[in-house]
Amino acid sequence: MVVLAIETSSRLGSVALWRDGGLVGERALPQSMNHGALLFTEAQQLHAEAGVPASALDLVAVSLGPGSYTGLRIGLTAARTAAFVLQRPLLGVPSLDVLAENAPADAARVAVLLDAKRGQVYACGYERRGGRLERVTPYHVAWPEALEFREGTLVLGDAILLYPGELTRPGVALAAPDLWVPRAGVLAQMAAQQFAAGERQELHAVEIIYLRRPEAEEVWERRHRKL
Repeated sequence: MVVLAIETSSRLGSVALWRDGGLVGERALPQSMNHGALLFTEAQQLHAEAGVPASALDLVAVSLGPGSYTGLRIGLTAARTAAFVLQRPLLGVPSLDVLAENAPADAARVAVLLDAKRGQVYACGYERRGGRLERVTPYHVAWPEALEFREGTLVLGDAILLYPGELTRPGVALAAPDLWVPRAGVLAQMAAQQFAAGERQELHAVEIIYLRRPEAEEVWERRHRKL
C-alpha cells in the first residue's frame, strides 16, 4: 500500500510517503506556508525524490486537528483535491492521536497537550494497553494549571514550551522538544493500519476537529455585537 500523508495541524507541518510498511520519504513544510499551492509543490517534490508517481497512490491521509485553523483548512483542502483527482480514498486521523505515537514504547501513560491560544491547551490522555495507546479521555480544551495527571505520565506537545511551570509535577515527565510535533510519517503509518483494518470515510464526510470556534470569528462577533 502506498500512502500520501499531509500533516498541517501545527506550526511545523510535513508531508510523507509510506509504501508497503515503511517510510519512503518525508518533507518538512515551510513555516511560512499559507497557500495550498506550496503544499502541492512539496508533495510533488517528495514523489519525484522517492520515485513514486502519484498514480501509484492507494490512499491519501490527512491530519484532522485540533490545531492551527488555517493550516488544517489548507491541509484538508489539498488532501480532498488529491483524493478526488486521483480517485483514491481519503482517511482522516486526529492530530492528537498522531502526536501520541511519538511517545517511546515503554511509556505507559501519555498526555498530549498542544497550544490552543488564549492561555489554554488542546488535550487528550492515553494509556498503553496490549502494547497500543488507547484514549482514556475525550479531546478537549483545558487550562494547563487545571489538568490532572496520574503518576508516571509522559507529557508531549508544544504546550510544554509555553507552560513549563504549570506542567512540572511530581511523577510527571516532560518530553524532549523533538517529540512535540505530529509528523506526517507517523500519520501515514496509522492511516495505512486503519485502512487495512477496514476503516473507510466518505470524501466529503472527513471534517476537521475544531473543539471550539476560531479566534477570528469570536473577535469579529465581539466587534459587531449589538449593544
